[in-house]
Amino acid sequence: MTLHHNLHAAGYFFNHTIQYKDNEHNDGEVMRGTMTVITRLARTMNERLDAMTKVERYRMKLGIYGGYDMRCASQRHTPAEWWIQVNYQQAGTNPLTYVAVRVLSQTTSSSPCERNWSTFSLIHTKIRNSLC
Repeated sequence: MTLHHNLHAAGYFFNHTIQYKDNEHNDGEVMRGTMTVITRLARTMNERLDAMTKVERYRMKLGIYGGYDMRCASQRHTPAEWWIQVNYQQAGTNPLTYVAVRVLSQTTSSSPCERNWSTFSLIHTKIRNSLC
């Protein structure tokens, strides 16, 4: 249940390697999460509306998203690099790119988990367990 957040859904949706497979799975949860992230990360209302219209073109692989060059690039580039290339192809006017790069460039860390594990190991020791 930890991966059912809007940001995870948007990361899944914006990952081009998943979208260009034949068996992509864009159900309601993924699309709702993606739209929520777009509304939160877009800078202006016009960018938000433009990005939402581009989502359907990306999902259907129309226009620049369906070109042979972009399909080949999807096999060689990381997701963030691929979206930056899309932005270059459209002369820096793709508002969906801004949101996608921000989502896909998030750093991940297991620091909170490490903190929980170290606390758990301090509490559950052999000496403490033998006191029961």
